[in-house]
Formats: sequence, C-alpha cells, structure tokens
Amino acid sequence: MTKNLLKELIETGREIEFVYNNKKYSITYYNDERVNYISFCEYYQYTTDVSNVDELYAVERDGVTLGEMWESIDYDSDDYYLY
Repeated sequence: MTKNLLKELIETGREIEFVYNNKKYSITYYNDERVNYISFCEYYQYTTDVSNVDELYAVERDGVTLGEMWESIDYDSDDYYLY
C-alpha cells in the first residue's frame, strides 16, 4: 500500500483497521475541532493523535513506523478493512 493511498483514504474520511505481525491496529478520527484529529492505536493499547498523514506515517510501535507497516500490506490481502 502507498502513502498516497493512505492520504486519500484519510482525506475522504475512511476509518482503517489493519493487521501487522498478528496485531490489530486502527486509524480513526475525532468529530470535533481539536488540532490533533487523526487517532492511531494498536487495539487496547495507547493512542497517538496527529494532525496530518506525514506525522501519522512517522508514528512508531515496537520500533516500526506506521509507514513501514502500511507499505508492507498487500492491497489484495484481507489484512486491512475500510469503514
């Protein structure tokens, strides 16, 4: 998957769930006027809030950036879900 696809999905308001190394992650949004409005987390773990895709791409979990996780997902796989 590409950064441009992630940016497009976020700009159109899609919420995303995906699996990386057998862990589930989600990207969701706030419905208010906070500056940091994109929320990224591993299920049932702490959440990181950012304001743009570049910041989101740089967020790390277990030494791996979200960008590295995202780019490893095969577009045709069942490892991601869009809402």
